[in-house]
Amino acid sequence: MTFKLVNIWNPKGGQGKSMIAINLAAAAVQMGLKPLVICQDPQGTSSMIYEGGRLPFEVIANIPKNKPDANLVLIDHQASDWQLPQGRLLLMPVKPARTQYKTYVDARKIAEKAGKQIITVVTDAQHHRTEERETAKRLVEKGALEIPSSGVFSRADAQLLTIFDEEMNKAYKIKDRRNDFLKILGAVLADALEQEGEKKNAA
Repeated sequence: MTFKLVNIWNPKGGQGKSMIAINLAAAAVQMGLKPLVICQDPQGTSSMIYEGGRLPFEVIANIPKNKPDANLVLIDHQASDWQLPQGRLLLMPVKPARTQYKTYVDARKIAEKAGKQIITVVTDAQHHRTEERETAKRLVEKGALEIPSSGVFSRADAQLLTIFDEEMNKAYKIKDRRNDFLKILGAVLADALEQEGEKKNAA
């Protein structure tokens, strides 16, 4: 795969941007890619986990001046950032609670108007709550992917790991959660192939 930039963006905080960034990067390593995570979150969640010294990829704080030695770059954007990121592809995580969902809708309208390619990822949906269940269902029916709520993520965070680390192999439903991220990576790679095809046709 040639160089691919993915902006993980939603101006609302607490949607799972950092969790997605590091685990999607780990999924990319599993697929033989060389990812790089750029952590622009002031809380530095991705950077903090990287400092634990056990991630199989690099996390840096600033966008490098030169093209990095990576073929997949994931930018973990900070909360309250309403400036539309550069680049074609946005990965937009959203929790389906009403107050969380509204910000996603407003931000998505801005992105769509700018012609961005958008992958929506539903996170932490509480399916026992009717409103959240219906919102998540509606988003998935429109093509969104979903990462179900799971204690495996907090367990991995506590150990400064990703869910792809060998120490997580016996965690409850770990294969399912890993497959969730491999599906997201598949959507990213599909967009990369589409973009490469467009470039060849334009040449």
